[in-house]
Amino acid sequence: MRSAYQDVVEEVKNLKGIEEAVALAIEREKEARDFYLSKAALMEDPKFKELYEYLADEEAGHITYLEVYRDTKQLPVISTKTKSGQSFTPEFNVTQTKQYIMLHMYDQQTTFPPEFDTIRTTSGEAKLGDAGIHIAAMRHERKSEDFYSELAKRVGDDTQKNFFEMLARYERSHYEVLDSYLDYITGFRMQT
Repeated sequence: MRSAYQDVVEEVKNLKGIEEAVALAIEREKEARDFYLSKAALMEDPKFKELYEYLADEEAGHITYLEVYRDTKQLPVISTKTKSGQSFTPEFNVTQTKQYIMLHMYDQQTTFPPEFDTIRTTSGEAKLGDAGIHIAAMRHERKSEDFYSELAKRVGDDTQKNFFEMLARYERSHYEVLDSYLDYITGFRMQT
């Protein structure tokens, strides 16, 4: 059985050029944006609704970056300001974001049930529920990071390499935010 990473490596290897890579990246970012928006609409907890709406906005920004790059072959000018005006680099700092989540988004009175809702969403026979939605989002972000990292390894142009490395870092940051939420809710984090 092949890993998700091996699948990404094979997929990138089979791309016929930078134009195809960027087109595929735009398609994937649109899928991610739509996924986050649809899941935000299902969330009863306002914190999760806010999280998925935020990630949908982030993916929309990535679409813009990719479209600008596709159309101009230039790195887009990227804002490092969030809606709240707090500055992060790039997009947001993972450590600051984790601290913000822990200190500001959840007050001391906020509690979560020991189990997530298991009937929220179904996919075939498997029921995703809130935890499944969250894990699917994490998986998407990890695969996106791998995709952009592999593209960065395979392009010869430094501008393209920097662009794809930047997108990989953004996806890593998104994964870390999702992981922080999961850590907070479950109270479990494997130490390695």
